[in-house]
Amino acid sequence: MDAHKAIRLAGILLLAGMVTGIFSVAPAIDAPDYLTSAAKASNQVILAAVFQLMMSLTYIGVAILLYPTIKRFGNSLAAGFLSCRILAASLSITGTIVMLTILAVSQAYSQNIQQAPLALETLGSVLKVSRDYINHAFMVIVLCTGNCLFYILCFRAKLIPRWLSVWGMAGAFLSMSASILLLFQKVDVITYAYLSLNAPTAIQEVVLGIWLIIKGLGKRELLP
Repeated sequence: MDAHKAIRLAGILLLAGMVTGIFSVAPAIDAPDYLTSAAKASNQVILAAVFQLMMSLTYIGVAILLYPTIKRFGNSLAAGFLSCRILAASLSITGTIVMLTILAVSQAYSQNIQQAPLALETLGSVLKVSRDYINHAFMVIVLCTGNCLFYILCFRAKLIPRWLSVWGMAGAFLSMSASILLLFQKVDVITYAYLSLNAPTAIQEVVLGIWLIIKGLGKRELLP
């Protein structure tokens, strides 16, 4: 695959990642009564897990497709971007497994809710907190760190408009701020504050995906 096709495909995967990310949301898992609601909406949870797995694969796919091109303009930054994407995908897949484990605990809890042991409630709570930290804190921080490396490289080499690179770096900083606030329990996941801090990144990735599909990367004379 030549560089131009790879870049356009990376743009398509960016948009696909946004779509799969939306469908990876499992309201039953995020609900306060998740121990009972998850089992009642098991198909929804399983479908969300499938979409989260697909989202994880798009993270890696984007980096693999862009790496051969961007490494020409900054090998260390490109390698850092690729590494962060692989790690972020690994964390996302781990979060998927934890989500399905919460579903299993919920099903066991619901089968005998009148005599459900305290151990199941404790296990469910630990798994729920772990999933939130993995998905919404550590994975986001790693992903945004990689994004910052990518946008720094693009800014220096003028591979995309500089305003788009600055937007990407600012959005990554806001998203990491939201994750840090979540770690210190200053915000919750499904809240206006958390979603507002992540909105600039989400919008910017849509714009970047469309840009890569239509315009590709700059310095075309240097691309194979």
